[in-house]
Amino acid sequence: MSERSEDEQSLAEINRSLYREGMTDGLPVIPPTEERVKEMLRGTDLPRDHVIGRLGNGDSPLRVEQLASNAVMAGCLPTYMPVLEAGVRALADPDSNSIQFSVSTGSWAYQWIVNGPVRDALDIETGSGAFGPSFHANQTIARALGIAYRNTAKIYPGEKDMGVMGNPFKFSFLAGENEEASPWEPYHVTHGFEAEDSTISLAGPNGWVQWFPSENTAENVLRGMIDNTPASMRARSGDELNATILHAVNPYNAEELEKEDLSKAEIKEYLVENSYRETDGQSSIFGGDPITPRQVRQYGDTDAVKLATIGGPGRVNAIVGTSIGGPVTKKIEFPDNWDSLVEEYSVEREWVPTEGFYD
Repeated sequence: MSERSEDEQSLAEINRSLYREGMTDGLPVIPPTEERVKEMLRGTDLPRDHVIGRLGNGDSPLRVEQLASNAVMAGCLPTYMPVLEAGVRALADPDSNSIQFSVSTGSWAYQWIVNGPVRDALDIETGSGAFGPSFHANQTIARALGIAYRNTAKIYPGEKDMGVMGNPFKFSFLAGENEEASPWEPYHVTHGFEAEDSTISLAGPNGWVQWFPSENTAENVLRGMIDNTPASMRARSGDELNATILHAVNPYNAEELEKEDLSKAEIKEYLVENSYRETDGQSSIFGGDPITPRQVRQYGDTDAVKLATIGGPGRVNAIVGTSIGGPVTKKIEFPDNWDSLVEEYSVEREWVPTEGFYD
């Protein structure tokens, strides 16, 4: 980036410079001036040179100041820093396998779920359109973590990132869990945290499918979870590599399952025991003997099945997978000035209802 001040350069010139150096995700960014980075650092009690985690094959350190700079570029607020720091710890955790889904030909994404009180404090959307555009915290937190990984590990398409097709979700796939509308314990509680904890969870899927049940009964919801999972999505937990599938269930269909008193564990057991598929027994197009059909289990075990209640009114669910790493969950730690900072940066949305959906 040029040493000339921002006043001497147009925003377009600064963006061209950052893009030329490979420091953006291709979209316009906010220039990370010293003043803006200093303001972003109000969201942390950690010193500027503190190493939050080491990323990529080169074990490259990501320091607090670097994270703040990337957060500025992505459009984050200082209040997002605690979530970003926890997200970096998740990316740096070897169990996340983040390096593989950062560079693999499979075009994987960074997929995030946020739980706990931080959702309300930062206006992280959990209801209608939670995984989509429009929500500042959802979009910019995911974007900042993706840009920070890219810039720290120096991962560029065709050089280290060998994704054949690329993935439009790579830097934008974040939602809060709709805990208030869920009949089950929250996602982070299932994974060993307290309900009052605020957490962020990372997985690395390469695709998703939206679907709705033919009838709104528990049986049809369960059958739909199996029948709408693509044959290419296979899941099995293991010590060396977890391959998992997340079922994001909307609140209405979660309610149908609740009517039958089905727990998360029982739903997972049903999916594992009833997910057998018969492989194609037709002759090969290239000749030769017909392929012998056989049954293949889609889910190897219950640990490979993940469940979360996400979304708003409606009957549409989502299947997210296969994730080749994690998922890992990290607790979010807050600075001493957290409450005053949240109050200072709070924005009341007027264009989306926040109450009354499930009354």
